[in-house]
Amino acid sequence: MNIINLRLGVLASLCLLLSTACRKSETAPAKPSITTASPDLVLTPAGYMPRSSVHFVGEGFHLSVENGRLQRLENGTNRMAEDYGTVKITPARAPEVQGWIAYAYWTNTGTAITNFTTTWTVPSVPGNKGSQTIFLFNGMQDGTTSTSYIIQPVLQWGPSAAGGGKYWAITNWYVSSSQAFFGSLVTVSAGASLTGVMKETAVSGSNYSYNSSFTGYPAASALQVNNVPQAFWAAETLESYGVTTPSTMYPPNSDVALTGIQILKGSTNASISWTTAQATSGSAQKAVVVSNASPGGQVDIYFR
Repeated sequence: MNIINLRLGVLASLCLLLSTACRKSETAPAKPSITTASPDLVLTPAGYMPRSSVHFVGEGFHLSVENGRLQRLENGTNRMAEDYGTVKITPARAPEVQGWIAYAYWTNTGTAITNFTTTWTVPSVPGNKGSQTIFLFNGMQDGTTSTSYIIQPVLQWGPSAAGGGKYWAITNWYVSSSQAFFGSLVTVSAGASLTGVMKETAVSGSNYSYNSSFTGYPAASALQVNNVPQAFWAAETLESYGVTTPSTMYPPNSDVALTGIQILKGSTNASISWTTAQATSGSAQKAVVVSNASPGGQVDIYFR
């Protein structure tokens, strides 16, 4: 998928008590402790959030920040369908409960990222089909602070706020620490090839617009968000929740290869140097940089 944080008060306290997932940072995250959640919380690629703060965008609509307010607008007409309120900056959530297990990250400087593409193959189904949820994605953020957001094309195993179950599925997400948005969930089979793409679609001053999609999959699963800060932090990530027995609850594959990585700055390929991190130092779940190239880069995420 690493966020503007949950509101102060009851919601923040509840999320902390229930081990809500936190905002990603540039240091290796601590081992996640989330195993169950309140019925009032639902799972997103940024951890558990209040059900009322998670929204389906739907085909024919996009997100946009207008006059400081996040809104869902109709494509073409820009008619407002829903107003989600003022974009607020609130205190960060506790960093010890995030769900990022293994990842590689890179911070861009200078010319903005205009395209970030990654291809991978859907892994085999886990041997132990329990209550776990696994997310695999390439994603972009406007930094790694408590005010940052992430936009991401996500492959998931297990349930999330977008739906799902004991099968693989894909959709695209835009998540801040206070709200999350997703497109239609599309079922995919083990062995299918996926290419997750994030594109800059417009720039107006300090406001950037992005589209997140899977190549060749329905437009209903894609997500467009307009007038947000520049996304300059890129990541290739394994995130999971409820994995109590890694040897059986992750896919039986030794790893998943995130290949064909390309990051463009304008029409020029970026000079990338990935840094890896993992939740538990020395664990089997890790990210290994095979190539920093663009195009043709590769990061392998190991399950065992």
